[in-house]
Amino acid sequence: MRNIYLFLGAILIGGCSFKKIKQVNTEISLPKGESFTLSNDSNLSNLPIPFFRKLFPNEELESLIRDGLNESPNWKAKLAKLEVVKTRSGIGISEAEPSLNAKLGLMEGEEKTRESQFQTSEVPKLQAGALFNWELDLWGKWKLIKNSSLMHIEEATYINEASKISFIHEIASIWFLLAAKKEQMQILQTAISSQEKTIQFYRQRLNAGLDDNVTYMRQSVVLDQLMLERARILREMEVSKIKLCSLIGRPLAEKLPEIPKLSQLNLPKLPEVYPTNALIERPDLRAKEAKLRESLLLEKSAKYDLFPSLGFQMSGISMTSNISEPFEQWKASFGPVFNFPIWSPKKKVLLKTAKAESKLRKEEWKAIIYLAIEEIESSTRSFLMGKNELSIAERSSQETKDILEITQERLIAGLVSELQLLEDERQFLSTSIKEVETRFQVFQFALNLSKSLGLRWEE
Repeated sequence: MRNIYLFLGAILIGGCSFKKIKQVNTEISLPKGESFTLSNDSNLSNLPIPFFRKLFPNEELESLIRDGLNESPNWKAKLAKLEVVKTRSGIGISEAEPSLNAKLGLMEGEEKTRESQFQTSEVPKLQAGALFNWELDLWGKWKLIKNSSLMHIEEATYINEASKISFIHEIASIWFLLAAKKEQMQILQTAISSQEKTIQFYRQRLNAGLDDNVTYMRQSVVLDQLMLERARILREMEVSKIKLCSLIGRPLAEKLPEIPKLSQLNLPKLPEVYPTNALIERPDLRAKEAKLRESLLLEKSAKYDLFPSLGFQMSGISMTSNISEPFEQWKASFGPVFNFPIWSPKKKVLLKTAKAESKLRKEEWKAIIYLAIEEIESSTRSFLMGKNELSIAERSSQETKDILEITQERLIAGLVSELQLLEDERQFLSTSIKEVETRFQVFQFALNLSKSLGLRWEE
């Protein structure tokens, strides 16, 4: 008998697992890293992370983003999804709470018992019962499950914040694209007018017999190419407007707020922030970190699920054939209940699955950190080098403008022909379009940098 007691005691202490129980360590910190940016630039500061509106200050753009956040069904659906996650997380938490169930039934039947000397008698038709069950948190398993549910909610919250950042940057990207296309359209219209003058000049030379028909046809082809480019830009503008209206929740809107030309917008400045601080605050990284914490908590709870559990159970049943005598037959019981998972293949498989998932979440967490570093590095370099490209494009555009002004003065003085003036004007318009394209590229790089740093909208 003593050996039996020792055996049962060993089962009570060890259950299916004989490993030492350790306190869960859910503290996971980001790796300490050095600067992830170019040396000697303004991106090395310990100032707080700025907000999106500080980097791209514009009232029209802010108005569109507010409309999108207030009216877009897509964004409202993401907010509703977050509420669903919060509600569902209560399922895991509720399993740790005491439960009370009751039942009431009307049944027909017969029974033979020793007390009735095995005489057949009818079973009472009305049956009522109640069951109270409460599993005590002996090892802290339910506390771990509760904390994992909170981590799941935290993950969903950070995912929602990351979606918000992507949403406002998508609106801004289309808005800057429309500003660039608007300016390109004006330049192209001027170029088409200039080319029409060139064709008129060559038609006069053709009529005078000074040029052949091939030269005139070449100029007509140039005009057709310009008109084709204008048609392409017009198509892109219309499609972008439709997409922008859809993003802000007004797909049938006939008019958008006035969009300025891209050259009227100030270039964004490089945000002054340590990239390591940005990494810590990026919501997508925080979401992965919360997911990792959740998986570690679930892994530890799966280990504790292999240990014996202690609960308190109370039940009662009453049977009668007459409502006026509700306790014709009754039975009640209460007391502690020990559960010993001596052999549970399912629980062991669940533990292996939890361990594998924890390992997966660790690798995913590391991978997204490396990806974030890459995004910050590449967008920072692209932004700085893009500004250098813009300065070259602006210088080239200014030089062709100076050449055009000199040619105009020389034409008035009779030193050059009108053909030379038209050629210089065409070159100036070409460099102007290139300048707009390069300027738009800088804004795109700035948006990528803002998104990679996780700049939020709110203040």
